[in-house]
Amino acid sequence: MKPSEQLKQAYAILKDEDWLPTPLLPSRIGYRLNSEIWLKREDCSPIGSFKLRGGLTAMSSNKDVVKKTPVYVASAGNYGLAIAEAGKRFGVSVTVFVSNNANPSKIRCILDTGAQVVSNGQDFDTAKEYGKKAAVKDKADFWEDGVVPEMAYGASTIANELLNTNIDWDIVLVPIGNGSLIKGISSLFKEIKPATQIIGLVTSGAPVMQKAITGQKFDINEITNTEADGLEVRIPIMKISEEIGHLIDDIWIIPESMLLPAVKTLMEFDQVMAEPSAAITIAGCIKNKHLISGKKVAVIITGAHLKSSLLKQLADAETLLIN
Repeated sequence: MKPSEQLKQAYAILKDEDWLPTPLLPSRIGYRLNSEIWLKREDCSPIGSFKLRGGLTAMSSNKDVVKKTPVYVASAGNYGLAIAEAGKRFGVSVTVFVSNNANPSKIRCILDTGAQVVSNGQDFDTAKEYGKKAAVKDKADFWEDGVVPEMAYGASTIANELLNTNIDWDIVLVPIGNGSLIKGISSLFKEIKPATQIIGLVTSGAPVMQKAITGQKFDINEITNTEADGLEVRIPIMKISEEIGHLIDDIWIIPESMLLPAVKTLMEFDQVMAEPSAAITIAGCIKNKHLISGKKVAVIITGAHLKSSLLKQLADAETLLIN
């Protein structure tokens, strides 16, 4: 199915969502970097994350099957919340497997939908393996983020909203977790406006997706250490990594030390409270200001769920720009 056809499938489901399109607002940060930076505010969705687009698309597309079979997912939080919210709307039983270190606010939001949450392991990938085994045992459908195709279909609607502006985009910056977001955005851009550079971002505390996508060797046992829980991948999905490699123009590895300062910079300059997984795009702009100078840049603000435990560190952090 061509990306434009995937887009039509998603829009047939999302067309009546009154929160779409999400806001697209100019950033004051761009003035300091000699560039035109626009914030695509996916944090403004009803669950504070872009994932609801794909969650609703997936649940609606498979509603006849899942009404008879429970859905199990593993998540750092936002994906699980999206599937849980979609399950609530469609009357589907959802269980979300998270690590023991998962963001408490995301867990609370998932539970508020009526979904179940099971904690296991010290990172996302351990929780995912546990969830897969539980799904086999319980005869449930396991929906793996990055593998469920409708998650990318939903993400393509973000690209469509960017393309349906009067801005001739030079660069789109996209955080990379399991890959569905950048797959959906890059697929549509490369079909419709291939000259736009699609650049992915990973953190130095969890760089494995950059290695997998670019064909480098990696160690699945390498410990991750990042505040960007939505980007905390230890075991990449190779099928997805191989599919998106030719759709991405570059991948920037952003130092972990820049993430909280980026959150603070976004808050102080644009009054946007984002989680580190989202603010990585702002860190990328500042770290690579020479590459975006004079350019029109769209940055995807993917989510708003900042851990309350980070607030003291945030208060003590410096901004990445001098006021």
